[in-house]
Amino acid sequence: MDHIPLPFNCSFPPIQVPYLDTTPLDTGSWYTYPQRHGWQVEQPREKIHLWRNGEKRPVSETAAFVQSWLYFALLRDVTGDTFSVDYVSREGGGDDGKRVISIAGLEELLGAWTARLAGNADITETKEKLSKLYKLLIEHRSIGLRIHICGIDLGNDTIMLAIAVLSERLMAAVIDLYAYLGLETPVEQTWRVRHEGVDDLGQPILKLMRARGWCPYDVRRLDIDINELSILYYYSNLKAPRSSKDHSKCSGERCLAMLTNPATYRLSHRREGCSCPLLFADQEEVAQILEQGSIPLISMMPGPDHEALKISVKDLAQGHRFVAISHVWAEGSGNVNDNALQTCLLEDISEQVRKLPWDGSSSDYAFWIDTLCVPVRPPNLQVLALNKMRVPYERADHVLVLDSHLRSLDSSKSSPTELFAQVSCSSWMRRLWTLQEGRLARKVWFQFADKAMDVQSIFAVFDRSRVPSKVENWMRLSLYIQLWMQIWYRGDPVKNTSRVSAMIGYTSLALRSRSVSVPSDEALCLFNLMDMDITRVTTVPPAERMMVFWRSFERVPRGFVFSKASSKLSQEGLHWAPSSFMGFQSEKEWSGPQGLNSPGPDDPHAVPTGLGLQVALPGFIFHQGLIERMKGYDFTWNFPLTFQDGDGVWYLMRLEKPWRQGSDLPATPDQLAVVLARELQETGESSVSSRQGAENFSSQRSTVGVLVSVTRTESEMMYVTAHNHVAVYRHAEGVQRYYSLADHCAKEVNIPQTILSNESYVASKQRYKATVERLLEDKGRLESLVAMARYMGKEEGYEHLLGDVMGSTVVVARFGECGTAQKVGDSQQWCVD
Repeated sequence: MDHIPLPFNCSFPPIQVPYLDTTPLDTGSWYTYPQRHGWQVEQPREKIHLWRNGEKRPVSETAAFVQSWLYFALLRDVTGDTFSVDYVSREGGGDDGKRVISIAGLEELLGAWTARLAGNADITETKEKLSKLYKLLIEHRSIGLRIHICGIDLGNDTIMLAIAVLSERLMAAVIDLYAYLGLETPVEQTWRVRHEGVDDLGQPILKLMRARGWCPYDVRRLDIDINELSILYYYSNLKAPRSSKDHSKCSGERCLAMLTNPATYRLSHRREGCSCPLLFADQEEVAQILEQGSIPLISMMPGPDHEALKISVKDLAQGHRFVAISHVWAEGSGNVNDNALQTCLLEDISEQVRKLPWDGSSSDYAFWIDTLCVPVRPPNLQVLALNKMRVPYERADHVLVLDSHLRSLDSSKSSPTELFAQVSCSSWMRRLWTLQEGRLARKVWFQFADKAMDVQSIFAVFDRSRVPSKVENWMRLSLYIQLWMQIWYRGDPVKNTSRVSAMIGYTSLALRSRSVSVPSDEALCLFNLMDMDITRVTTVPPAERMMVFWRSFERVPRGFVFSKASSKLSQEGLHWAPSSFMGFQSEKEWSGPQGLNSPGPDDPHAVPTGLGLQVALPGFIFHQGLIERMKGYDFTWNFPLTFQDGDGVWYLMRLEKPWRQGSDLPATPDQLAVVLARELQETGESSVSSRQGAENFSSQRSTVGVLVSVTRTESEMMYVTAHNHVAVYRHAEGVQRYYSLADHCAKEVNIPQTILSNESYVASKQRYKATVERLLEDKGRLESLVAMARYMGKEEGYEHLLGDVMGSTVVVARFGECGTAQKVGDSQQWCVD
């Protein structure tokens, strides 16, 4: 992994990846590498087995094979004849004197490889080659992730980490070539896939960061925000920010070291040991300016003795140019009791403001800072100032960011990549209020130890002449995009309702890793960020602000029906609405599945009403007797529910987490239904055609849904109460045949419910044995069941197959007509609450 650039003066040892095999590479295809070397790769349902000559091999041998195939053979297949194993290995490079992988020359190798591709005059041939490379990398990632998720022991976490980092770099190079040649760019895939119960591939790096003194909250932020393993590794080599603070009691959910507590809050001085006095802004002047509808500004003037400083309050309406100060209250530059700051802090702020580039001349160098310009009291004056919080940041010549972490760094010794990363690590990037302060600004300056920098302007001087981009430029671009989304992106105001979905989506991405000391302040920031009328929330009780926010929208993305936000509003009609944009949740969890969480202006949306969220979506309406039938057989929701639609198609529904806090599972004989994110169309051919016999079983379609109970139906609108998130699967062709066989047996034997409900499961199975045995005399049917058992990893013997079919027949017979559901299309109207 030594092709990844490191920060200036990095003192941490690199991650070393052992080189496990000296077997020379051949020139055959990557796809057939295992067969050529005596290995079998079997992929039954959601699993993978690596065998050699039909046997499981020791960890060391398996790891060597995986590295040879997924690392070296991949490099060889992608870059061609210019590659050799010796190019990327180093004798005695490890701490223990053993051979380790060194890939410092990768950029040179990629440069030669891409020059050949980009220089090919036949664009059709080049496009075909790129398409094959992209598909190869997709398949490579799929196999690598399955090996990781299934827990195949490779003896060392760095083996798969190095494979993923290499694949990530090659994918970026291929995407670069697509763009360079003017071709439609495919989707770049990430190796950081979160799978329940399995650490993702970034965990070894995150563990390393915690060991190097990073706050758990910062580690969690990066865990959520960073998808590229290479960039995560770069962060791990930075000195931990705020390392002087005590983070021993911090968690992934909160940094207690930076928590603001009004009862214990202390103002800071610019210099340690300083005892300078507080300077107070004249509150009568501040109040007069606010009451006149203007904005107060601050200018530092010499006092009567020409040595001490005093605060001069000025009026923006008089045409003063000024700088808006964006700072972090938790670092001591706020004041919860008075509109005052330490003299040394104000001297420092004034000095930094003077050093900024001013077009033309400026004599007073005025600035605005909330600590002095937003009255602590009385409440009516504070509301006046809050109602105009957008104005200072929008009207200022500059916004100057003062952050203690950044001010400890010398920008002249840092690359643009490191500057972007350090800004991302700053306390300023963690706080909610600072988001609007940066996003509303004309130009943002970040104060470092040596000077203030317009970090955004660095991007304009990137070297884009080389294809693919050098690894540092690729990383720099990724970091810049992350910052751009979290600081500089400004969408259209929500007055333009066609852009509501985009604004909600971009804002949620920017807020999810930020925090605020006063939770009710979040709605104030949201109204400012989206250019909404903030007076609607400054005049209501703080507990009702988020309710007012969500009720301000005429429409929202349909994905919110499926939101798994950790907390939702408790008000009637708004049970679908997240109570906060903050919190470490993915976009898919917070605002629903892709395609529904960010619709285009002309795509269908949902309509918030006082009774719930009205939306048109597909679904199923279950038989009215389903719950009573479940009770009769002690069938609980802990088991997946298999059901059949009116066309005889079989589905499986599995319950997941509650739809909102406090929602209960349906226990009364209400009409049940499930609202689906998309229709489950007929299954097609499996995408994994290399799995022998699996194509009839692996191609099931699935979607997310919400289990609801119907309270009433009016006209075409079905009013429902939501209970649980569910996953719904349309069974693959082979499984359809299996359940149709069980259904055929149940109907042929036709045992009345009065008998089935009064005998044991074992006794009922015996009633169907003769019929099942007769049906299994069909050779084709039996072979199909054997193939399905093999795919699912079950016993393939006849007795096991017989028992499985008999058991499924009992389940199908017990549910009978109650196990059927009416399918409704995507025009079905629901009102969900």
